[in-house]
Amino acid sequence: MNSATFRSVLLITGVCELGACSQAETSLAIEAEFLRQSEELTARFQSELQMELSSALSEVGPAGAIGVCQSAAPAIGARLSEDSGFTVSRVARRNRNAVNAISPDLEALYSELESSPMQDGSPRPVHGTVGERLVYLRAIPMQEQPCSTCHGSNIDPALSEAISQSYPEDLAVGFEPGELRGAFLVERQKQR
Repeated sequence: MNSATFRSVLLITGVCELGACSQAETSLAIEAEFLRQSEELTARFQSELQMELSSALSEVGPAGAIGVCQSAAPAIGARLSEDSGFTVSRVARRNRNAVNAISPDLEALYSELESSPMQDGSPRPVHGTVGERLVYLRAIPMQEQPCSTCHGSNIDPALSEAISQSYPEDLAVGFEPGELRGAFLVERQKQR
């Protein structure tokens, strides 16, 4: 838990120990703080990954950028997880890396995103409690550029071969702009 989260939880706990709020109010405040931090984490994840990918695309082209995407996304997620105390990653039904497959317990939330990946012109977030975890998913809608270069329906054959070499079980192709490409995932164990 980072220091801002810790201070927020201490403040909420202190106020509630004085009897100024109910258990429901405490739960709502903790959930609101989780959502705020999840939004911040997914924005950072997206920004950092886009910077790395844009740089790689301009320096080494799409085929060279495959390796950057393959290593940068998990590294960014791991660093954000370590910094925040949450679990931060990406998931997709049609994934490029099987490690990022949707777990059965996230199916309902992910299906909500599939039905409508955008909300008021922005990627849609959904959240809920899954088992003993607070879960936040934010849609990653397919964009025309640069996403369609590697995930669209008209991929250059040489690039397609390079993707197959790195990801033999790739399912992340054939997307049209606006479709749900995947989702950022933030999870945290519920506090007791």
